[in-house]
Amino acid sequence: MHQRHIVNVKLSDSKEVLAENIEKIDLKIGDKVVVFIENTYDVGVVSSEEKIVEESKIDKKNLYKLIRKVNQQDIQRIKENLQKSQEVLKTIKQVVKNYDLPIKVVQALYSFDRTKLYVYYTQEKPVNLKKLIHELAHKFKIRIEMKQIGVRDETKILGGIGVCGYELCCKRWIKKFESISVEMAKVQQLTLNIPKLSGLCNRLKCCLFYEYQFYKEAVEKFPKIGGKIKTPDGEGKVIGIDCIKELVTVELKTEDGETYTKNFNLSQVGI
Repeated sequence: MHQRHIVNVKLSDSKEVLAENIEKIDLKIGDKVVVFIENTYDVGVVSSEEKIVEESKIDKKNLYKLIRKVNQQDIQRIKENLQKSQEVLKTIKQVVKNYDLPIKVVQALYSFDRTKLYVYYTQEKPVNLKKLIHELAHKFKIRIEMKQIGVRDETKILGGIGVCGYELCCKRWIKKFESISVEMAKVQQLTLNIPKLSGLCNRLKCCLFYEYQFYKEAVEKFPKIGGKIKTPDGEGKVIGIDCIKELVTVELKTEDGETYTKNFNLSQVGI
């Protein structure tokens, strides 16, 4: 069975693809490489250890060719491409403004070989971009590829600092956006203050996903809030739980009928 040497490569737009190391170049995570993708040459960073995969288990439609490691000449070209991309971005934004289009252009990127210009944008409503593409292609004498992205992708591209004080996770390491719901916040016993639970993209923070599974499994060990349980001090009603400290907050009554609350270790109570 034929085997192929495969690595993950993170492209300049943060998209991650599979690339075949045909020449069996000595690679390590972090190496910058040139890849041939969608009939053009582009640059990316190796983001995984090389793995040997049986040919029958590979989706060849989504497998690209790794050409070489980036050399000094390539580095100079990358710098020139970045500068040119920043320059054309200003022009593109002005053209969009002239057409009064309901889109926001976030980024413009030249492919490594400058045969394509990728334009990343968000839109508020459906819009016909044929005239825009035609004018941009005529102005820059290059093939234009418009790529619509979401607000989370926009934040991933632009980057920023989270309330934690660190660079945004989406910019630094997140490869795939997970579906985030208010239910995740509820399971983690967080106050449902949507502005505080939202990130710079104005969507629920990705970090709500990190510990969700832990809390989901932990909560199953606890009695339901509002339910009756037995404690060393008698029967009471559960009014709160702490999954980390494994505590159950219970509302109890004295012999005089007055209510008070007390924390018990999970092992001390029974449903």
